[in-house]
Order: sequence, then structure tokens, then C-alpha cells
Amino acid sequence: MKLLVLAIVLLMSVTTAHAAAYDGSAPMKCRIHAVMMCSDGSGCVRGTAESALLPPVVNVDVPNRRLSGDAAGRTIKIVSVGHGGGRLVLHGEEVEMAGTAWNVVVDQKSGDLAAAVLTRVGGYLAFGSCAN
Repeated sequence: MKLLVLAIVLLMSVTTAHAAAYDGSAPMKCRIHAVMMCSDGSGCVRGTAESALLPPVVNVDVPNRRLSGDAAGRTIKIVSVGHGGGRLVLHGEEVEMAGTAWNVVVDQKSGDLAAAVLTRVGGYLAFGSCAN
């Protein structure tokens, strides 16, 4: 009987850990698979992280409130963190970069990522996946 109880407890802890795998409690690496680049008045075109001048892999460190991965070593501050509907929601703004704002949403179960970057003259939609 003790063995059965131990097995159930271990199974529950593995299930709980998997469900919270992408909740922001641990740093993640998020790969950008596709980007839609949109500019004021000219529409949107599909591209890659590289063609949009974004890093192909973004390091997401929610505990330290930082995004990194830029080849130059720059980091971006996470201004706010939220959770809802099974998703981790991150927001940031870069006043120094002419008022750029961004949002990242990560599905806490699958690690799927959707992001938006808004600039003075357009923006980007990025899609990818995260891993711990």
C-alpha cells in the first residue's frame, strides 16, 4: 500500500511540474520560427527572426525580469508579468528606442509563443516555441 501511495505522489508531482513548465518560474529559451513584419501603410511580409533583425533565440528570465539573446549582448527589461487562461504574459517598453512596446504570451502547457513588437512606424508579430 505504501508503494502505491508513493507512486501516486510521484506521478502527481511530475504532472504538476509539467503543467507549470512554462510559467516563468525558471529561465526559458524561446526560438522564433516565423515573423510578420509590418510597416506603416505598406502592409506586412513574412520573414524570419534574422530578416526582422531579431535574435533567433530569446532568453526569457522572468525571475530577473530580463530578455536577452541579442548578438551585441543587450538586455531588455520586463516591465510586467501576468498569468491567466493558462498563459504567461510579459510586457515591456523601451522609451530609449523611440517608444517601442512589446508583449510576449507563452502557453504554460505547450511552450508555444506569440509576440508583438510595436514601433513608431510599424511592428512585428513573432511566433515560436519555448524550452526550459
